[in-house]
Amino acid sequence: LETALKAQGVLNLNACIACPDVDDEYLTRNSIVFHSHLGYTMAGEVHNCGENFACWYQMFWMETMLDAHVDAQPPIKRFDAVRA
Repeated sequence: LETALKAQGVLNLNACIACPDVDDEYLTRNSIVFHSHLGYTMAGEVHNCGENFACWYQMFWMETMLDAHVDAQPPIKRFDAVRA
């Protein structure tokens, strides 16, 4: 996915990840570890904003940059224009 998006000219990727304060039977912090391993960095946290299974969860935002930001950034290319 990152390779295709970079070829289109997408610069920033953002991940919104639900996490518990402490791992429970429904959700762990593994997604944060996974995204960190891929080079994503923490961008923000929203506290107690998601409730499921009678538990409140945090939402973490992580980000990575696929390419350099430049002045006069060219427009995003259509996916079908970069598949070939």
